[in-house]
Amino acid sequence: MTAATDDLLQADGIAKRYGHVSALTGADFACRAGEIHAVLGENGAGKSTLIKILGGTVRQDSGTVRMAGRELPPGHPKAATQAGIAAVYQELSLIGDLTVAENIFLMREPLHPLRLIDGGSVVRRTYALFRDLGIEGIDPDRRAGGLSLAEKQIVEIAKAAAGDPRMIILDEPTSALAEAEVAWLLNLMKRWRGEGKAIIFISHRYGEVKATADRLSIYRNGKRVAVYGAGEASDAEVVTAMCGRPVDTLFPDLPRVATDAPVTLEVRDLHGRQLRDVSFAARRGEILGVGGLAGQGQLELFLTLFGAMPHAGQTLLHGLPVRIKRPQDAVRAGVGIALVPAERKTEGLLLARSVRENMTLPSLSLLSRFGFVQHRLEAERVQTMIHTLNIAASDDAVPVRQLSGGNQQKVVIGKWLMSGARILLLYDVTRGVDVATKAHLYELIVDAASSGTTVLFYSTDTQEIVHLCHRVLIMYEGRVVQTVEGNELNERQIVSAAIGHGSAGVA
Repeated sequence: MTAATDDLLQADGIAKRYGHVSALTGADFACRAGEIHAVLGENGAGKSTLIKILGGTVRQDSGTVRMAGRELPPGHPKAATQAGIAAVYQELSLIGDLTVAENIFLMREPLHPLRLIDGGSVVRRTYALFRDLGIEGIDPDRRAGGLSLAEKQIVEIAKAAAGDPRMIILDEPTSALAEAEVAWLLNLMKRWRGEGKAIIFISHRYGEVKATADRLSIYRNGKRVAVYGAGEASDAEVVTAMCGRPVDTLFPDLPRVATDAPVTLEVRDLHGRQLRDVSFAARRGEILGVGGLAGQGQLELFLTLFGAMPHAGQTLLHGLPVRIKRPQDAVRAGVGIALVPAERKTEGLLLARSVRENMTLPSLSLLSRFGFVQHRLEAERVQTMIHTLNIAASDDAVPVRQLSGGNQQKVVIGKWLMSGARILLLYDVTRGVDVATKAHLYELIVDAASSGTTVLFYSTDTQEIVHLCHRVLIMYEGRVVQTVEGNELNERQIVSAAIGHGSAGVA
């Protein structure tokens, strides 16, 4: 079978198993030059496995991939690169000890006549590349290990573009980016399309897909189940195709917070790394949003409240001052403070350990008697939480690394719910999570608030901030500069408040 004449890339009958788990079962895909082609599906649908096979980093068990009519050897990234395919995967690949410029031109460095690397040329070419792509505020001589997550993502995109590929694969590239950076990337994708490049775009933010994609391929249970042209299917039809069932309401109704509800968490004059004079109070059952442009101290605030960063100032729980100098202090402090980080794989989970071990780690003291874990009680609590959170795992002994991203995030949330923590710090918890899983996480967050838990919530998705929060603190340069609530709590007002105090670093 030869590729269709209008398809730059065509994949047929792709199958891939990991042990007893089938990631792909005869999946097909095709993408044209000069097209933005979105790949949609729930976590675990096979999207990431498919694009890794297209990029040559994973070897399929069966099926073929053709680029411009020529079959590519399976599991051969160099062949994919030579064929004109560049990929930006969810797992960032930058080497922290190298500079930004060295990372971008790694393995294709310009050389002196004596075959030595021309370091000056590497830096000059990086500056030229950044000018061409409209990237500002990132020094090519800076060590990659010191970049923020958003900056690393931008450098990965620049690295993919540096080789002038015919096809660029972008797997969740906007999940770590702020509003202005997302706008920059979407415009860049449209520019690439106009230049005749093919772009494969995976995003769980459906608004981005609708704004850019020419076609949508939808995957479920390892197979492509639908292909739509832009505007051919309603939002409800797309979500139903992804999930195999309709999702009626994405955002649940918020519980009412009584005006006399007790203050559970209060901070006064908090100072620390990138934090200055931060003061606020949160009530029982309240979901308090934290907004503003990316990098304005939101992450530092969450880490400081969890005891992971040194700080000065006063923290009060139920009106009583507490000293939180390390995460153990936060977990043990009165009502218990728990942090669910965005980087679940490196900061929230022990990937080689089982679902059960990950979920019970903060609760071992509650599950033990005379220093011994009560395994029957442990198993009962874990099974209850797996059922409550609808975690897709064959059993609780499965290593958590085998779960999809959405199910991994549920494990992180579940371990803190099991611990009895009554203050949840949720930092971009829906990053890289599919629509159906997002809807379930929203329900969990609202249910937690309804039961009296206080939630601090940060997201790079402004719609989540608007629909899930009772109030929103706008941060700028480490300060809380405005509180948005009531009738002003809408996307336009939040973005205006954030932009009114600063501008983004990407043109």
